[in-house]
Amino acid sequence: MSTVSAENTTAWLLDQEDCDCDDQRFYCSYLISHSSLCLDEAVDDKSYFNSMEQSLTKGLAADQLSEQDRSGIQSLWAQAIKKFLTP
Repeated sequence: MSTVSAENTTAWLLDQEDCDCDDQRFYCSYLISHSSLCLDEAVDDKSYFNSMEQSLTKGLAADQLSEQDRSGIQSLWAQAIKKFLTP
């Protein structure tokens, strides 16, 4: 089984983190932390993306984030899904 898309997603997030915008860096860092854990446990791309969705759902519900931060994180994740998961 392959985790190429999962690995590319994490690499893309790391690349996106290298910017001048504090908010963007925070969103990337938040997603990278979840991604690292999910990637370690992934057996394939499908399991990675499923784990990420579950992890983000739990994390965004539990973490004390502003609505702007939640929205920014979700928007960045949607970009990642579009880029690496959509055929």
